[in-house]
Amino acid sequence: MSGNIKFTLVLAFAALLSTSSAFAYNDSSARSDCLGKVVHWGSVYSNPHDVRSDETGYRSYNVSGLVNDRDGREYRFDCRVEDREVVNWNVNSGSSDRDDKKKSRNKALAIGAGIAGAAALIAILASSKSKDGEHDEKRAEYNSGKGTPFEDMRFLKTECKRVLTAHLNNDHGDVQSLELEHPSLNGRTLSGDGSVAFSGGGDRHLAFSCAFDRAGNIYDGSYSYRHAGSR
Repeated sequence: MSGNIKFTLVLAFAALLSTSSAFAYNDSSARSDCLGKVVHWGSVYSNPHDVRSDETGYRSYNVSGLVNDRDGREYRFDCRVEDREVVNWNVNSGSSDRDDKKKSRNKALAIGAGIAGAAALIAILASSKSKDGEHDEKRAEYNSGKGTPFEDMRFLKTECKRVLTAHLNNDHGDVQSLELEHPSLNGRTLSGDGSVAFSGGGDRHLAFSCAFDRAGNIYDGSYSYRHAGSR
């Protein structure tokens, strides 16, 4: 009887190892997570191809490839995955920025980026403190449990705009102005359309979303540039 029990335990342990190995995070997992950001349902991009991934550390990868928009135009995309999390992603023109000079000129026009990853958000928030004392006081109150931020649309819009501006500054150059138009609150997620103008030249329409925790702190979100006329 004891022999049967030992044999059963060995089989169970082997099955556990097999299951763990099957769910190990690898380059295929990183590609899947990246494509989930770039060609998700409702995205203007599809047909991912020439996708490659390079391991940069433990459960960390750089993923890149090409996608097409609804008019068949080709764009290059890249994602940075750190410890199984997509912390940054971008979609850029794959055919019009071949030389470095044009890349520099079009830096502010790169398409798409996600606000994702705790480390990225911490860095952005640390460098984007509000200059509005009243806003900072409200944030402190909501964090202490006094009142709810979800009845204060002005606070949510200002907080979302603050983090988006910092992320745009970091990704594409100094932001001259950012307008969030007709934001809509669904649960704890604020989303809508907007427009951004860069100090170095160039302006774009964009779609955005900011996901808040119960205290009104942003923990995730995204933005993507829209083509002209696709509002």
